[in-house]
Amino acid sequence: MKRVMAVNLKNYKKDTEFAYNPFLDVLGTGLVTSEGEMWKNQRQRISSALRIEILDDIIAIAIRAVDRLSLKLEAVRGKNVPVELAEEFRLLTLQVIAEAILSLSPEESDEVMPNLYLPIMEECNRRSLEPWRTYLPTSEWFAHRARVKALNAYIVKLIRTRWAKRVRGETSANPDILDRVLADVSLEEYGAEIEEQMCYELKTFLLAGHETSAAMLIWTTYELVKNQDKMAKATAEANKVLGAVKPGKLPTRDELAHLDYVVGALKESLRLYSVVPVVTRCAINDDVLGGCRIPAGTTVIMSLQGVHHREDLWPNPMSFEPERFLNGANDELGNYAYLPFIQGPRNCLGQYLALLEARVVLATLLKRFKFTSASTKNGAKHTKAIPIAPADGMWFTID
Repeated sequence: MKRVMAVNLKNYKKDTEFAYNPFLDVLGTGLVTSEGEMWKNQRQRISSALRIEILDDIIAIAIRAVDRLSLKLEAVRGKNVPVELAEEFRLLTLQVIAEAILSLSPEESDEVMPNLYLPIMEECNRRSLEPWRTYLPTSEWFAHRARVKALNAYIVKLIRTRWAKRVRGETSANPDILDRVLADVSLEEYGAEIEEQMCYELKTFLLAGHETSAAMLIWTTYELVKNQDKMAKATAEANKVLGAVKPGKLPTRDELAHLDYVVGALKESLRLYSVVPVVTRCAINDDVLGGCRIPAGTTVIMSLQGVHHREDLWPNPMSFEPERFLNGANDELGNYAYLPFIQGPRNCLGQYLALLEARVVLATLLKRFKFTSASTKNGAKHTKAIPIAPADGMWFTID
């Protein structure tokens, strides 16, 4: 893992011909799939947009989002009405990332994302396991192409509008990620090529920025409900930390840093339910991995879930134990035993944002509500979705 992801990184390119191919309508030449100088330049541009200030913005955005969800849950509190929480988390995390990137209102996010973005991702997932769908001109094929075209046009229009404001000298008092990225683009550089690349980067942000967070939230909720002793610890911590926040004030990053057990639960769910189970790379030149010769052109498949479930690294690997991540309990394992956000130079730029958002949402909900499983099918895994998602939703009653 370390050799492929870091030591000999330049020898292993992204597998865009097979593993990533079904998702290229979304990812294109964005940060996840680009290589070489293009990747390096884009990484620098994006990382500069994800400075510390954006994390403070995420706290406020996440709290507004969880307040909106709380209103929905309050309406069914104590009524024994099952709520499908996986979809609610998906919509919430889309609202958060859409506001953080593009300053979209929750209403606009709820209108655009479920009608365009989510059906595109559903078709991409299906194509990864049913590759013939990419080539057969069925009604679904034409519908997918139309949605991709519409989403691209929508995003490019947002980019052009924002660029026009920048050229006129109009600046935002609270710049979003698009503002920050465009600030690094010169007048001479801007054009159709930049618009296309920005479109891919923004779609990549939407994908990476909500899928992991939504999966992390639903699987953590499921495991805490199933393990009431651990739920009690997480709830007590949420009450203590958030209860100390002055009324009318937002919690600071320093205050949220005390949610140790909540963060441990989130990290443990990422280990137990590896968001991306496998990662593939293609060897450019001959190499040796673990004593095995790897000829040029070989596709190397790395099982992240296999590492996360190794009993020699993680005793009782299939049990949910947030304590694994408290007080540096497993620091001696090293970075490459825990890979939910990949490791090395191509690790996920948004990992701190995702964990910050998730702890705000989860701790707030645990402080406000009690969740009870409302379906015997809760916990079953979807067989045709990435990241690992519930097969039939995740249903809870609210008290």
